[in-house]
Amino acid sequence: MKTMNPHALTCATPIEEFYGRVSKARIFIKRDDLNGLLISGNKARKMAYLVADARSNRCDTLITCGGIQSNHCRTAVAFACRFGFDCHLFLRGKPGKLFTGNLLIDHLLGARINYVTPSQYAMIDSIMNEYCKKLKKLKKRGYVIPEGGSNAIGCLGYRDCMVEMKKFIQQQGIEAVYCAVGSGGTYAGLLLGKKLARLQVHLKGVIVCDSVDFFTKKIVSICADAINRHSFRFKINDEDITLIDGYQGPGYGKPYPEEMDVITTVAKHGVILEPVYTGKTFYGMLQDVRKKNYKRVLFIHTGGLYSNFAYSRVLSRAVHPH
Repeated sequence: MKTMNPHALTCATPIEEFYGRVSKARIFIKRDDLNGLLISGNKARKMAYLVADARSNRCDTLITCGGIQSNHCRTAVAFACRFGFDCHLFLRGKPGKLFTGNLLIDHLLGARINYVTPSQYAMIDSIMNEYCKKLKKLKKRGYVIPEGGSNAIGCLGYRDCMVEMKKFIQQQGIEAVYCAVGSGGTYAGLLLGKKLARLQVHLKGVIVCDSVDFFTKKIVSICADAINRHSFRFKINDEDITLIDGYQGPGYGKPYPEEMDVITTVAKHGVILEPVYTGKTFYGMLQDVRKKNYKRVLFIHTGGLYSNFAYSRVLSRAVHPH
């Protein structure tokens, strides 16, 4: 097993002001899309903690899951390559004739891929745990990572991020921080960090799938596990969580016209969003900022550049509608 510290692959990312005229508010962007190439995006902060835990448990195989274009799975494979793990993925859906985006990267990096149906994916945790038991019989030590790396260990990456942003938030008078919510771990970590740093800023999550009730329960559960595991001296309840609904569109990973307009507009100012997470979140943020009349807000850019290549048709129509 390679001895390099997984945390060495993640570092403080810049906060930049966005100068596109899309809102009356001043918008700042936490550029977690710039924390690497193969590991770019929010999943890297989570994976650093998860891989460190896998190493401490002397595991040799990472097992995780996601959609066909999962940023999390691509990041898991990249970390596995860097630190000498095997990586086995369970991806929801069927591949097309050509591999694109994150799926292409997964194959190039040598992941072992198992495709599962949506009904199987509903039981994915038990499926991965059973798979891990089978690997044990083959003298392999598996380490199961939940969807999005969202658990009491992975969420610590975004506890760090909020603490990292504390000084900027206070000095700039940031009123609200916005992030995408697709598995709950990023929001949970930011909330833990907010509590630890004693920040009064509003923390808002734009959900890109499922429901507010589903994610409220999941975030509370992740936070409770983290509090117990790490002996934090505070509690998290439903009232600490603010989630924004109504911007999922037709469903997970399915773009809609208003979102595509935002993606193409923001891109002209040098910031690339994508249709699964950041496009929906940026659009939802703009609507919420207008309603609340905020003056200064901070957007967490969670990455996802590679998934754009899987949406080449819809993006091509958006940039060349005629």
